[in-house]
Amino acid sequence: MENIIELRKGQTLFIEGEKGRQMFVISSGEIALTKEKNGVVVDVATLHSGEFLGEMALLTDDVRSCTAVAKTDVSLLAYNEEKFRNLIKDNNGIALRLIEGLAQRLKNTTQKLMEKV
Repeated sequence: MENIIELRKGQTLFIEGEKGRQMFVISSGEIALTKEKNGVVVDVATLHSGEFLGEMALLTDDVRSCTAVAKTDVSLLAYNEEKFRNLIKDNNGIALRLIEGLAQRLKNTTQKLMEKV
């Protein structure tokens, strides 16, 4: 069974560079994803109800690539690596949604990079 996590506005879910042990689905509220470089914090994305985060660290067995902070009060479903992998394996719809979400994030990142050129 998944765990429910409640955050108040301003609370940090995870920090860039931490080892990722869970992924999350936002039940309600908004989460800001940020990255820090040379002391400057850059907004990467704002995620809303129904969106997911934290999956990259589980898929790549790497550290968190961003910091996640609650922009509003937030309720999340948390899945550990085993439950996350079983969820994908057992549910094609969720696997497809995950792929679509990752593709959209890649597209958004590419667009942001091109705006800088």
